[in-house]
Amino acid sequence: MDTFSDFMDYLNKNREMIRKSMKMDEKSDIYLLLKDAFNRNFHEFNPHDPGRIDVASTDSSEFVRMLYIGKNIVIVRAYTVYKNETFSHFKTDMVAVNPEELMKFTILLMEYSEHRSIINLLDKHSPEYIFVDGSLEGRLSHSTETLKIDNYQAFMGEYFRTLREMIKKAFDKNIRLIFIAKSSFSDKFKDYLLNSIRPEYLNSESVKKEIKIYPNDHAIIKSMAHSKGYTTPVMYKKTLEGFDVNYVSFDVLPKVEDLPMMVHILDRDFQKETSNKSPYNIDEGIINLIFYGYTSYRVYNLWLVDVDKKVKLRSKEMENVYMKAFEKATGITFYETRGERRVRIRV
Repeated sequence: MDTFSDFMDYLNKNREMIRKSMKMDEKSDIYLLLKDAFNRNFHEFNPHDPGRIDVASTDSSEFVRMLYIGKNIVIVRAYTVYKNETFSHFKTDMVAVNPEELMKFTILLMEYSEHRSIINLLDKHSPEYIFVDGSLEGRLSHSTETLKIDNYQAFMGEYFRTLREMIKKAFDKNIRLIFIAKSSFSDKFKDYLLNSIRPEYLNSESVKKEIKIYPNDHAIIKSMAHSKGYTTPVMYKKTLEGFDVNYVSFDVLPKVEDLPMMVHILDRDFQKETSNKSPYNIDEGIINLIFYGYTSYRVYNLWLVDVDKKVKLRSKEMENVYMKAFEKATGITFYETRGERRVRIRV
């Protein structure tokens, strides 16, 4: 079968729908409605050399393999790199978790390990900034429900206590935590723009329909931005283990031809703020640092890409070293790599 022809047939039939869902028509009602509000809240920016940079960065990696007994061996490690030192946290376990919950559980373990590795750093050093890969809001918004996984029923309590400990230690040392996510389903900026428009202008059926077509912030930014820059930083509040956490959220577009990135920042000074969902005049030095660290969509942050390379659990090492060690330690020979399986089948 010529599946490429089938794919092209799909594209030819749906190209207009795809195009409209990815980029606004400049003559559409929603584009014209948002244009002025967007222009007021998107700020052109040209970075400069920040000089001395005192930065640490954090990322994690995972490896999961389902065993023939139906359980999964999960291996997670996180690194926080600062100057020539690496602070790590490692977690491995054999758990019974259904496939639908496995990815969620693995993400929780990775984030938890990142928080612990940052705490390990903070017990010894005080960098000015710590970059963290991913979203802060996602971490603050996890469900507190008990996990239906043996030996992990109380894990969410430990997860949030560790997150709070990390934040408080950073605040005590006046260290700024900067979370950067390349992908985003967030619609905070969209809501912020819509809230600045008189409600009667949003009532037409065509506008309501078009608002649903462009569901997230990055679709709006890619449609409307004509220069590199950032959206208006807005202050938000979340409660964490009885502790109010204020953070600033905004998006940056480091190059017009590239894709936006979502940024969340935690700073001790934000705790003085009482406003919620309000614009915040953030230190331009932080914005400059984020832009300066960007070289391309692949190297979206110099420090995060560096730690990612170090922490990555590469498949050859996992298959040929870790899994072989698993076999040897248990005395049960059952495991074979995909390559070995292919060779056996061919033979």
